[in-house]
Amino acid sequence: MRRAARVCVALAVVLVGTSLDGTGAGGAAGADPSSPTRAGRPAFTVTRAMTMNDPTRRTGTIARQLRTYIEHTPSGATISIQSFYLSSSITWPALRAAYRRGVHVRAVLYGGPTGGPMAGVSSEGVKLADLIRDGRDHGRRGSWVVWTRRTARGVDAEGTVMHAKVWQFSRVGRTRKVTMIGSYNNGDPPDARAYSAMVTLTDPKLYGDVQSMFLASARDRRDGRNPQRRFSGQGWDAYFFPSTPITPENDPALERLRAIPGNADTRMVISMYSMQGRRGGWLARRLASMVERGADLTFVVGPDVRAPVVRRLRAAGATLEDGCWRTGRARAPYAYTHDKEMTATWVEDGERRYAAWIGSDDWGNGSGGSQSDQATIGLYSRWAYTRLTRLLAPQIAHEPDDLRRCNPL
Repeated sequence: MRRAARVCVALAVVLVGTSLDGTGAGGAAGADPSSPTRAGRPAFTVTRAMTMNDPTRRTGTIARQLRTYIEHTPSGATISIQSFYLSSSITWPALRAAYRRGVHVRAVLYGGPTGGPMAGVSSEGVKLADLIRDGRDHGRRGSWVVWTRRTARGVDAEGTVMHAKVWQFSRVGRTRKVTMIGSYNNGDPPDARAYSAMVTLTDPKLYGDVQSMFLASARDRRDGRNPQRRFSGQGWDAYFFPSTPITPENDPALERLRAIPGNADTRMVISMYSMQGRRGGWLARRLASMVERGADLTFVVGPDVRAPVVRRLRAAGATLEDGCWRTGRARAPYAYTHDKEMTATWVEDGERRYAAWIGSDDWGNGSGGSQSDQATIGLYSRWAYTRLTRLLAPQIAHEPDDLRRCNPL
């Protein structure tokens, strides 16, 4: 999306003050699904929300949020899941119960180099596939599981994966077309060790655009010469990888950074699991140049942020925070950022702008980054900026920041 278009979107959101979902409310509120309103429908509604799994305080926050949405999904509605992990003991019982009461469940899951069930990362995905297979034997239709062979929409090169993290609900309680996007792997192991975030929106256009990518992913074949896709709506834009190739000219993350002024009016916070390769280099150079011209950058260094990136950002004067450390717990010896998140505020045309980005895109050009399936959304509102800034604060507050080599997996 060109800078002018992005600025117009952000300006419309900041000046008009419209919410991303049209409700103006934050979080989710509701009642037991058996408690009807006067119209005889469930009273539960979904509004915009942003949630972080925190392995050091209260694990499973996003899993419980998903469980609540699943429990309020009525018979005949559809749940669409695109995930690298599906192994949560919190969400699985709700998902199983939803299917049994008539909810359609469709999943695109990473299937490794052979495109088969991956019990190691998706034990509940295997159970879901078995449940649906049994249902089909008894005449049930409308649900399915696809195990992708490496990527879903890209070139299946060595090490490439289906890495997107998206959940969609055609209806939850009284709310239709709910979309969740972020960096969260739905599983007990990630809950115990990884910071990761998801944003929930009820924008119909976003739902349709993301659903088109979900259905394309379900075909498990290359989606055009370059599968990179972009979409935009009121207060948001989104991009989907693989991008083959990825270049400085078509990199949406670099485009984002170039659209933000590099001066003393700019403040940025980035929490990044991985940043490496040629792409990591050109993104680090842009960030360093912004800091050298006065921008303030706090960067949480995840376990796969490579040393050249760290050296360049440190030399420029960025504040570096440790994003992987030992916890002293036997069952979960490490805590680390799995985020690929960013907030920024800057002044342009005399107006202060606010933005946040959240998704699965690690900043690299290798198999774990631009060559794999990714989904990232940009949100242009003060709410998104403020909320994500607050959610990232515990990582920044952690001490000490020694940035030692850390391999939590």
